[in-house]
Amino acid sequence: MVPTPRLLSPEPGDSRFADQAWNSSRLHQALLQAYLVSDALVRKAATVPGVSAPRRRQLEFAARTLSDALAPTNFLLANPTAVRAAIASHGASLVRGASNFLDDLAHNGGRPAKLPSGSFRLGQDLAATPGRVVYRNDLMEVLQYEPQTRQVYTAPLLLLPAWVNKYYIYDLAPGRSLVEHATRQGFTVFAVSLRDPGPDQAGHGLEDYFADVSARALDVVEDICGTGGTHVVGLCAGGLLAGLLTAWLAASGEQRAATLSLLMAGLDYTDPETGRPPGSTELLRLAGFLLGGGDLVSGRRIGLVFDLLRANDTLWKPLTRGWFQGDRPAPFDIVAWSEDGIAVTRPLFQESMRLMGDNLFAREGVVLGGRRLRLADISLDAFVVASERDHIVPWESVYLGARSLGGTASFHLVPSGHVGAVINPPQPKATHLGRGGRLPEDPARWLAGAHVRPESWWTAWTRWLARRSGPRTAARACGNQHHPAREPAPGVYVHGRAGSTGSRGILP
Repeated sequence: MVPTPRLLSPEPGDSRFADQAWNSSRLHQALLQAYLVSDALVRKAATVPGVSAPRRRQLEFAARTLSDALAPTNFLLANPTAVRAAIASHGASLVRGASNFLDDLAHNGGRPAKLPSGSFRLGQDLAATPGRVVYRNDLMEVLQYEPQTRQVYTAPLLLLPAWVNKYYIYDLAPGRSLVEHATRQGFTVFAVSLRDPGPDQAGHGLEDYFADVSARALDVVEDICGTGGTHVVGLCAGGLLAGLLTAWLAASGEQRAATLSLLMAGLDYTDPETGRPPGSTELLRLAGFLLGGGDLVSGRRIGLVFDLLRANDTLWKPLTRGWFQGDRPAPFDIVAWSEDGIAVTRPLFQESMRLMGDNLFAREGVVLGGRRLRLADISLDAFVVASERDHIVPWESVYLGARSLGGTASFHLVPSGHVGAVINPPQPKATHLGRGGRLPEDPARWLAGAHVRPESWWTAWTRWLARRSGPRTAARACGNQHHPAREPAPGVYVHGRAGSTGSRGILP
């Protein structure tokens, strides 16, 4: 008797094959099995023996991208959900899908839209916490938020964003805003809003962004608050600016920073698999291939690279729903923000890639502002947050950066993705992982000893900050004589170079 071949199953949580037809229809069963076999073969072919770890990961990325693109769900006649919708609607879903396709071709560069046009408005639905612009230069605006309590802590907060998206992930939406939460807990909050650079800013590099963004913003905060101790916060690539700033202060013994908070930001780029950094040559070669040339690295192209890291959710799902089924996804604030990217100057991008690729900050140090900066010289207490399902900065990399700091680091792991972990308002179901004591060398050992804390990391963070913020003082009005309050938050630069955002989901 010939044994029945063992059927392969999609990975748990793979929603592409949730339709019952993949189990009940022989045709779709055959398509699914053929795809799963080819997917396994393509991925196995990428694990060629003798290939270096960085090159192998590039091959694995290419193999996964190709295999995801060839899934049967991405073809109209092979997609049972789309075919059923077409029959039930007498073809109306296909008409809507064709209309969506033409609209995306004309207005979205041919990429399937992730949310309906004009779903949100800045200053009302997003970035709505009251505040004022208190400083502006060629690269940034500094926003100060209005106090929400009669008294505030002595130490203010300075929020530094990543340089590939707008700052307002910190102030996403009412009830989902870290800025709103912190001001209601009695903190004076400042945020940096980066300009979408144009040709006039194309020559600015890391030294310029360090001096004219992070260091200058700290000067503004200190002048307005009259204090020498500021909580410095950095998100993703903004964590690099935050780390460099606090290391720069430490290099000369300046006591101007109270603490350092790093959110989904890795500062030690040692490869956990090889024990070595990835190498700047490899990073720059890959980045040049994916992002093209020119004086400015397009925010849209950076967004596409990020989309390819999770292509099934960010590319193929919107395509099949929008073009095959004629549906548009429901409005979602995180998606609107993620689509609202900004360009990065070529010098800043290349210098950052070299710094990360060769792990200079954690090894021999980086020279900025006339000082050599080392990660280990940062002796501040640090609050470090990582996301368990991060597809951009793996949590193990964030953990290594926390261990490399010279001070005491409190590490927290959120059960979410890279962006979703930022939005963690207090609610009954909010949890994160943590543990006390020193951080062990192996991230897996930390994870084995961690326990679930039944609260939002926002709650844990503001409680941690409060113990390091000094006494309360009278609430501070926005601005002062040297830095008068100007336009209402979210300011001018958030609207981009043409006076509008880069996201179709946001009204100008």
